Amino acid sequence: MLDYLRLALGLIPLGIYLIVTGLLVVRRKPTLLTSAQEALLVGFALMGFALIGPIELFFPTGAYAALGEWTWPLLLTLYGLIVLLIALQRPPAWTFIGLDFDQLRDLLDRALAEGSIEHAWLGNQLEIPQWDLRAIVEPSWGFKNTSHLNPCGKQKNLLGWYQLERQVVTSKALSELSNSKPRRMPGVAGCLIGCGVACMIAGVMFIDWDMERLQRLIARFLAG
Repeated sequence: MLDYLRLALGLIPLGIYLIVTGLLVVRRKPTLLTSAQEALLVGFALMGFALIGPIELFFPTGAYAALGEWTWPLLLTLYGLIVLLIALQRPPAWTFIGLDFDQLRDLLDRALAEGSIEHAWLGNQLEIPQWDLRAIVEPSWGFKNTSHLNPCGKQKNLLGWYQLERQVVTSKALSELSNSKPRRMPGVAGCLIGCGVACMIAGVMFIDWDMERLQRLIARFLAG
């Protein structure tokens, strides 16, 4: 027999993640996500499945005997801290939603030229000597209007990535791209939003089917 309440806990965060991702795709302005931000978003999407999977599997019964239902918020906090640690440990990288490979390369070239920042291209590899930064522009397989800027070799100066991000985000080239981007919904965005809405609807239905059990759990939690 299916546990509807557990399924709802897993599907609702995933649905929110899919809807947000789909909305970023249809957004008129291209969206820059760092590797840390991507890790946080994925961590949120998997939060429900982590709660009903590994967290429940390795549930600390000793802590539950001492703290009662407050053990669950503490475990969720621990999960959030682990996700945050993973995000902070990720190497610097970008995902640009709304720009394909050629557009991202052109944007970087124009943004750096605006700031009179010396740079050089070797194929699709970008090198900025004054920031000691080397990165490679790559397309996103399966997502036409998404591209990546990944580190190339060992990064000695992480501050260079933040300087590059500020230069690109505040550049006129990005504003011009935002104004010229057509208002339309790509098929992938519609698929993401549709799947997200389906997950949300299924989650709400599962909660409704198991509402009495949810009310009992809330009452136990409030009772301490």
